[in-house]
Amino acid sequence: MLRLTARHVVAEALGTALLVATVVGSGIMAERLAAGNLAVALLANAVATGAVLVV
Repeated sequence: MLRLTARHVVAEALGTALLVATVVGSGIMAERLAAGNLAVALLANAVATGAVLVV
């Protein structure tokens, strides 16, 4: 049976929080920088999210 320790739970929570902050932040940033161009906003959001997933 899989045993979760406090360290595992904290690591999972921290990773999830960083990913959520990145997605939300990049969405806000992309919307401001794209000036209404949804394709550019989507591209910026995808690049930022992909970069965080690689790291």
